[in-house]
Amino acid sequence: MTATPALKRQLGLAAVVALVAGNMLGSGVFFTPGELAAVAQHPWQVHFIWALCGLITLCGALTLAELCRLLPHAGASYHILREGFGPLWGFLLVWMELWISGPGSVAGVAIVFGEFMHRALGAQAVLSPVWWGIAAIAFFAAINLAGVTWGGWVQVLVTTVKIAGIVALIGGAFLFAAPAAVVAEPVQVAGENFLPFFRFAGLGVAAVLFTYDGWIDVSHVAGEVRRPERDLPLGLTLGVTLLTLLYLVVNVAYLRVVPLAAMRESPTTIATTVATAAYGPVGGSLLNILMLISIFGALGGLVMTLPRLFYTLAAAHVEEATGPLRWFFARLGRVSPRTATPNGAILFTAGTAIAALAFFGSFSRLVNFFVVPFQLMNILMVAAIFRLRPKVPRDAGYRTPGYPWTPLVYIVVMAGLLISAIVARPLDTLIGTALATTGVPIYLWLSRARATA
Repeated sequence: MTATPALKRQLGLAAVVALVAGNMLGSGVFFTPGELAAVAQHPWQVHFIWALCGLITLCGALTLAELCRLLPHAGASYHILREGFGPLWGFLLVWMELWISGPGSVAGVAIVFGEFMHRALGAQAVLSPVWWGIAAIAFFAAINLAGVTWGGWVQVLVTTVKIAGIVALIGGAFLFAAPAAVVAEPVQVAGENFLPFFRFAGLGVAAVLFTYDGWIDVSHVAGEVRRPERDLPLGLTLGVTLLTLLYLVVNVAYLRVVPLAAMRESPTTIATTVATAAYGPVGGSLLNILMLISIFGALGGLVMTLPRLFYTLAAAHVEEATGPLRWFFARLGRVSPRTATPNGAILFTAGTAIAALAFFGSFSRLVNFFVVPFQLMNILMVAAIFRLRPKVPRDAGYRTPGYPWTPLVYIVVMAGLLISAIVARPLDTLIGTALATTGVPIYLWLSRARATA
């Protein structure tokens, strides 16, 4: 009897760091500073919020590193929730990603890439933004079908190029652009503005923190990392730390050229203004290319990591499923014997994302529907450390520094953001939560089928 092909451990530290940094570094660094400028009163507050959000993200990443070391399997987030809170939560996580968040996030990034590409080419753009997005999804699907090593090295290349481009933008701001006039800040009495600052900190974190999103996706490929006990903790730490430092220096460069008041007046053109001031008229074109590469790399990371999560669900439940669901899981969990890649899940990810992109044709409000259930799963995943750590010996390897405060910082901050999201968008939250919970009856049906088998 022929053995079922399995995924192989072929990814090194460079690929892990590239996936963490590449998935986090999209278009947010070019547009979020304008959102933060709308609520900040002083330049130091800008730097404080970016550093604070980096610290919060690092708290989550350091905790996830220990969890991935404990459960270094493909789709590790599924296993973490399953072992920490029960199989229902693991199933709901992947079910939500499978039909809702996964296709929506890939399609959302793809349409942004398509719009930038269409704008950059202008009259020479033969394809519409939707078709550019479809082409980008198909490209990354083909790369990942060729093998995980190919997908990993493409992420290393793209991440290196976009970080080099941002470094060039920073260098131009310091070396070639004229600094903005210094505006004296009013002297304040210590403590008199604590409540306004506390409110600003909440608004600032809400505006910036999701620019750090994407670091969790590396957990999906934990089963293909050569040395997960070393490379996952080190890769997560290096990736998040690198991006935090990069974001801080970028904002120093922005504020050197564009004062805070000017940022408030033109929040969407800050990066373009800096690039033009540094490199002249050609700077705007170079910035568009850099933004294209950044979005392109983030898309590649999603197309590479999400299929591993889908594969994990299919492999875990194919035996207990019956009828059409068994047929579906069998194909979703198919692994190529030649490349050891989850080809069924890769094709499914590309197909559903392309269908969503063709149907909606724009970023739309779809993403808002799933912010709360998706981030709730992230909170539960980090909280699983309190359930799983007591089950392993103290000398089992990497352990989260600062435990238990490190995971608690992430949990408390994210819970506060979710509460504010529910208050601000109750209808969107209700719809998203309802759609996510459609996985409950499917799971219960599978459980009954397993019990009667």
